[in-house]
Amino acid sequence: MRRSWLAVAALLAAGLLLVAASSSNGDVRAAASPSAGAARVLWTRQPVKLIAADGSRIAVATTTQKEGVCDRIVVWSPTKKTSPSFKTPVCNDSSTGDDIQQLALAGNTTFWLQTDGGIWRELVVFRHVLGAKKAEIVSPTGTYPLDGYKEDFYGPFDFIGNLFGAGNLVVYNSWTACMEIPVGWTQATCPQSAEGSDPVLLYGQQKLLRILSGNGVEIASAPDVQIPATKFTSPENTVAVVAAVVAVDAKHVAVRFPDGSVTIYSADGAVVRSIPLQPGKFSGFALQGSQFVAIRSGKLELFNVFSGKPLKTFSVPGGSQLYGLQKGLAVYVDFRVHVLRLSDGKDVTFSPPGGADYVGAQIAAVGLFYAYNNPSGRASGRVVFVPLSTILKKLH
Repeated sequence: MRRSWLAVAALLAAGLLLVAASSSNGDVRAAASPSAGAARVLWTRQPVKLIAADGSRIAVATTTQKEGVCDRIVVWSPTKKTSPSFKTPVCNDSSTGDDIQQLALAGNTTFWLQTDGGIWRELVVFRHVLGAKKAEIVSPTGTYPLDGYKEDFYGPFDFIGNLFGAGNLVVYNSWTACMEIPVGWTQATCPQSAEGSDPVLLYGQQKLLRILSGNGVEIASAPDVQIPATKFTSPENTVAVVAAVVAVDAKHVAVRFPDGSVTIYSADGAVVRSIPLQPGKFSGFALQGSQFVAIRSGKLELFNVFSGKPLKTFSVPGGSQLYGLQKGLAVYVDFRVHVLRLSDGKDVTFSPPGGADYVGAQIAAVGLFYAYNNPSGRASGRVVFVPLSTILKKLH
């Protein structure tokens, strides 16, 4: 999602605009010796595409349109003033369309979901440990075609997606898709036939996997789902009908089911609680400790993880997107970055310069991160860090 932001005056008023100085890393520049409690800014040569924070660090995936130049990931620790980076296998090639689709950070390890290939796309999860020489694959390979749904051919396809991480917990989903054809028809791609007179799409082998010792280990599963064969037109849309990870903390995983409910699992796959959400348009979920939050139809809703009961509801601006939860502070974005204290509903905002392209926001134990890209300049990417102490002062 890209948005136009408020003027740079908002940053000046908040004391958040810093002068950047070169660091020892040729790919990034970091803010020069800010005073205690002041915001800090990371500059990246390539535009920022995705961010993922955990603990005291943030992983920043940067990309470029230059042919043959590879995407890079920076892992920034603003409290330690370090920002090592590494090159990914995603190198810009117009013939393949390689891409980083999702990003996660867990402790000192960065994970990303990568897609590559030609007409037939391949999906795979990589991980890179800080200090290691190269990345390694930690998932099976998913495959699907770009030409998508056809009535006489759909699947079998294999998918992986919904990558999330926190602490030592990193999870993702895998599932398959195929077409059931009525008895006597041809071109079936599922082993079984459809029971009625029309073809149906079957989404099966739905798994919740945790990455342990470099491998995806199944910790939970979901039942098969059938839908009319004419309902979706692209394999990518399957994520709307499967049991999908929507949030994690260091001990729990939140999985949303097609009926709209969310089930909270422990790190080993045990069911903690199912939370029946009301119908509506959802724009983000977040989880930490005993708190689970979601934005639904212009409301931010707070639930207790262990009882499943709704606790509070807050009105938020239309179009708001929820991005995180930490220590009772929820982060969401409309055309500004909001930090909402759940105990009393008090809300403070932060704004990048006007005309910048928004990328994302995250909140971690050390504070708030948000990222944007300047439309001009050699170092176009920006990641701003606001210490937790500064946020708490603004909330008083």
